[in-house]
Amino acid sequence: MNTPYIHRAGIACFVFLAFVLLAVPIAQLATADPGILEACINPGNGGMRLVGADTTCHKNETRIQWSITGPEGPAGPAGPTGATGATGATGATGATGPTGSVGPAGPPGPSSGGAPYVWICTPAHYPNVGSNSGANLYVFNGGSVPANVSVNILNKDGVNLFGETIPGTAPAATYPGQMGAATVPVAPANTLIVTWQTPQTFTAPNPAPDPAKVSTTVRVTSDQPIAVGSNFQFSGFTPVPCSLLPK
Repeated sequence: MNTPYIHRAGIACFVFLAFVLLAVPIAQLATADPGILEACINPGNGGMRLVGADTTCHKNETRIQWSITGPEGPAGPAGPTGATGATGATGATGATGPTGSVGPAGPPGPSSGGAPYVWICTPAHYPNVGSNSGANLYVFNGGSVPANVSVNILNKDGVNLFGETIPGTAPAATYPGQMGAATVPVAPANTLIVTWQTPQTFTAPNPAPDPAKVSTTVRVTSDQPIAVGSNFQFSGFTPVPCSLLPK
């Protein structure tokens, strides 16, 4: 029998074919898809030969093809976090931007404004009263330096009554205060107290008092922030509010 010879011849042919495959450059066996290899297999003797895409296998051969690149494997585990890189250098200062437009005007400041601070206490008399009563004025310096204060007792026409005789007083008394630009100093956190008598305003049966001598308003002016209160005493204590004059 010659079967062993044929078997050995087939093996020799396969080895020779493998050698040829290794020796032939892949570029010469290029197929329509460079990622695919094509071959013709002879089932009878196990022979295999690589062929191009345009080569036709023999009638006793079977055509096969396979991909050069295998299937994609599963994703590997995440690697460890890398070390933090060094801090980069400070960048250059950018150019100065254009000047913005002027914003709208702000709301008005406090009504007190700045110096001089003017306080008004009114009324400064009681109508149709036949006797004089006590009047006290309190001026508190709320600033941190001495305040220069001027107290003016005015009639209804705004005339300063300083030194004028108070109607109905016996013995005669005069209105206190300052005249012109004169002031008195008040130390910080101190209170200036001014005392006088309200005028009589009863007209019958006594002669009517001179209206020009009747106190109507007290004006207090200061170059430092102050607070002013008054107490005109008639049938008991009767505080009369004083107000900071708006500007």
